[in-house]
Order: sequence, then structure tokens, then C-alpha cells
Amino acid sequence: MADLIVKCARCRYPHRETERIGRPTELGDVLACPRCGAHSYYDMTPQVAWCWASGLIEWGDQGQEPEGSIVIARGPKCSLKSILNVVARHGFQNGVLLVPGVPEADDQRGAADALDQWLSWCASTSHEDVVFVTPPEKALGGAAA
Repeated sequence: MADLIVKCARCRYPHRETERIGRPTELGDVLACPRCGAHSYYDMTPQVAWCWASGLIEWGDQGQEPEGSIVIARGPKCSLKSILNVVARHGFQNGVLLVPGVPEADDQRGAADALDQWLSWCASTSHEDVVFVTPPEKALGGAAA
């Protein structure tokens, strides 16, 4: 069993999966929260979302970002995908997420401006444990070149 960081779905207690207590039920032994005994939990494995120059959004485990991609958000596995499903544009193919405005941009500068605007909008509101990466110029208070 992997030693994942999880959070109880009932009491929100963060703990490791190896700390869960085995409890007998009519369906067999299940792992339960050490604090409240609930069986359901959220996977809090750190993940990262990135996009490509085309605007395509992908996500995976932290540290697995492909070279040439742009990191756009970080957060736990249980929240990252669902938040991105809300704030990103859905493509024609099932499950494809896109940065709004990037595929329609005429040039790379227009695509970068669309990405900056979208990231600023996403970062302006709270999204559970997900943190959107803001452009370095705006994070430092400077103007974009």
C-alpha cells in the first residue's frame, strides 16, 4: 500500500493512508479514518496542471511536467481536475480542456496575452486548495514587456 496523504470526506482530517484503521463490515474489511471512522477519503497527492502553446491543458504528478510546457496550477489530486473542468474551455473531443482564447489567437503574443488574462482571472478567486500560477511580471507588480 502506498503511503498517500489523504483527507477524510466526513471530518476533513488529513492523514496518511497507512494511518487508516481496518474495520470489519458486512462487505469485508475496509480502511477507516482514525478520527471519525468514515470510509470515504480524498486523495491529496500533489499534482500540477500545465498547458501547451496550442492551449491544450494536461495534468499529472508533481515533478512530471514535460519540457516545453507552461505550469498553470498546483493542487491536490482530488481538487485539481474538477476545478479545471469548471474554469477551462471544453474542446470538441471528450475530456479535452483548453485555455480560453489561446487556440483562437492570431500569433504567439496574442496567445500569451490570453493565457495571462485567464490565469489572472482564475487566481482572483479562491478554488479550494488549488493555486493558479500568475505570470512573473504581474506577481512582481511590473508591467509586461
